[in-house]
Amino acid sequence: MCKKKCTFAAYFAIIVFNAIRFMKNFARLLFVVGLVVQTSCTKQVPMSIHWEMGKNDVNPGVCELYYTITNHSCKPLTNEGWTLYFNYMSLHPIYTEGDQILQTELQASYHSITPTADFQPLMPDSSRTFKLLFKGNAIRQTSRPEGFFLVKDGSSKPVSIPCTYSPFTRPEQMKRGIVTWEKTPYAEGEYVYGYVQNILDAPQSDKVQPLLPQPKQAVYTDGVCEVAKAEIITRTDANMVAEGYTMIITPSTITIEASDEAGVFYAKQTLKQWGDQIPCGTVTDYPDLHHRGIMLDVVRNYYPVDSIFRVLDVMAYHKLNVLHFHLTDDEAWRLEIPGLPQLTNIGSKRGYTTDESECLLPMYCGGWDPNAPTTANGYITREKYIELLRYAGERHIRVIPEVDMPGHMRAAKKAMGNLLTDSAFDARVYKSAQNYTDNVIDVTKPYAVEFIDHVVTEMVKMHEEAGQPLTIFNIGGDEVPKGALTREEHQAFIDAVLEILNRYNLQPMGWEEITHFCKPESKAICYSWLNSNTKPLEMAEAGYPVVLANANRLYFDFAYCNHHEEKGLNWGGYTDEYRSFDWEPLIHPNVIGMNAQLWGEVIRSFSQVEWQIYPKIYGLAERAWNNRSALTLGDYNALVYQTFIPQLAACGRNFHIQQPGIKLQEGNMLLMNKVMPAGQLMYCFDDGEWLTYTAPVALPQGVAVVKAKVQYMGKESNTTWFWVESAHTVDSDAEEKNTGATF
Repeated sequence: MCKKKCTFAAYFAIIVFNAIRFMKNFARLLFVVGLVVQTSCTKQVPMSIHWEMGKNDVNPGVCELYYTITNHSCKPLTNEGWTLYFNYMSLHPIYTEGDQILQTELQASYHSITPTADFQPLMPDSSRTFKLLFKGNAIRQTSRPEGFFLVKDGSSKPVSIPCTYSPFTRPEQMKRGIVTWEKTPYAEGEYVYGYVQNILDAPQSDKVQPLLPQPKQAVYTDGVCEVAKAEIITRTDANMVAEGYTMIITPSTITIEASDEAGVFYAKQTLKQWGDQIPCGTVTDYPDLHHRGIMLDVVRNYYPVDSIFRVLDVMAYHKLNVLHFHLTDDEAWRLEIPGLPQLTNIGSKRGYTTDESECLLPMYCGGWDPNAPTTANGYITREKYIELLRYAGERHIRVIPEVDMPGHMRAAKKAMGNLLTDSAFDARVYKSAQNYTDNVIDVTKPYAVEFIDHVVTEMVKMHEEAGQPLTIFNIGGDEVPKGALTREEHQAFIDAVLEILNRYNLQPMGWEEITHFCKPESKAICYSWLNSNTKPLEMAEAGYPVVLANANRLYFDFAYCNHHEEKGLNWGGYTDEYRSFDWEPLIHPNVIGMNAQLWGEVIRSFSQVEWQIYPKIYGLAERAWNNRSALTLGDYNALVYQTFIPQLAACGRNFHIQQPGIKLQEGNMLLMNKVMPAGQLMYCFDDGEWLTYTAPVALPQGVAVVKAKVQYMGKESNTTWFWVESAHTVDSDAEEKNTGATF
């Protein structure tokens, strides 16, 4: 009996021991599995977003868009504990009672999405689509959200959230009515065909040389000169027109007589454009305007100095001589100022922040990380700025810096703290044109003037060190919102700033709004940016020096047309390469220049900078040098697409290609056209194979849409769409009548 009890006890002990060991191993297994699951969860992004355009004008001036949120985490997504932040241009959210998510416009382009009390839990690996309404129209890629990041309550580290986008494929996404300021519809096949045909039908001269701008006068004789073998003789004559030159060309010599070194330089640019062989004869040339510039905004998005050199090279090649450098604004401060390190330590970075003590809000994309290598972050060091000044000076390009004031100074305010503002001043209620509520400095503080004095002083020193003395300083002066300052405060500040500029013998410059505070005797140079000749004529007659900067002709950040694939803004219309050329600018003794603007709100790379500039720059170059150009539209188009675009392509630069037209002729034949002779015209039916177009094509039965695009040296135009059954028709009374008017 005892033996049996002992045996049973031993067996029982063994069973217990094995059970315990099993439980331990099982626990270990559960721990490992849990760890693996946990690890796999933490490796994934917690959610993703998909965006789709719904329809414009669901109500007058209201569009519908769709967000699809997918939960990739291991836990249900509830209505508590999270916020999505992102950037969104131009559209303003409308909240409807019962919506599960709330989109809020926090500041300018900075938005958030939070769940409402009506939000139903979203299970792991599940998706849900939310329809939202917005004021405005989502007509292009510009009008879509970007830069999403997730912030969970109690967490200081945001997480980047990927977003995908549905392409525009449906007529209701693309087709739009007549735009009041341009009277042009969506750029669909038939309309584009007529537009392109106007350009192709424009007469051409057989005497046009491959030069932009064209010389004032050229008389040719028999014979040619091989430039590489010719002796080049240069002389200067101070009695000649500034920047002008005369070239006498024989088979063996090229004699250049010029007013100054700039004139010699421009003569050599003409030779460079001409190529290896040039006709013999005499060329007399000079500019109509002595300010021929481009404004480059590096504030909204930043591009390194070395990339800007590429723009300066093309400017010099076409005899443009001013880089208007927009260095400060609400969204960043981009130039190092000795003695004020906070301007760039704080003001040159954007990212997630609750108090903006270390960086600014992530306006115009860039994401949550203020140290990431994006276009949101970065600044020009003192040394690099001096290098840029010297590089520009060698190409006879004058750099005019702009520090916009007293509005558009949010970056400086946040960087300098209570030195430029205080709680009482911040209590003033206003909203800027870009929807900022806190972008004006307190001009009543004595330090406000001291601050500007310090900045101007340091900039003067940089220019002196570079050997490019500063003679003009751009104070901006635009878009100070109503309610921010009294007129007396504003006037006193501008008067103090003018005294500073006068001390350094600097001529003031600014946007046309400065005429409200700068009298004509100040000789303040005014940029006229509105779209009529009324204001520039009024300023010129009053005695102000005027630079033409017409938004609908010279804002290069505007989209080429209202095609859904185009990037760029459109608040003042659309600007393509023909708009910058095909007009007659105001002529007046006090109109001293012409300036194109490239604002950076929606430009996310330097590649896009080039895309927006080229080929628009050619119209600027011709019109700024020759107010009343003798070139026909046909001449100009041939020069752009047969001479200069191939040169850009050979140099590896980016550029825009005009899209082709599509027309259905009687007899069911499709005709297509393009402005670029060397480009290959491709087409397809519905979503079929892309084919090369060489001659009219019969339209197959059952085809709903025909698409076409132009390909050239690895680049493509936007795709043109032609709906067979319901092609967009335009009221003939509403069509743009001017040859070469934009889509």
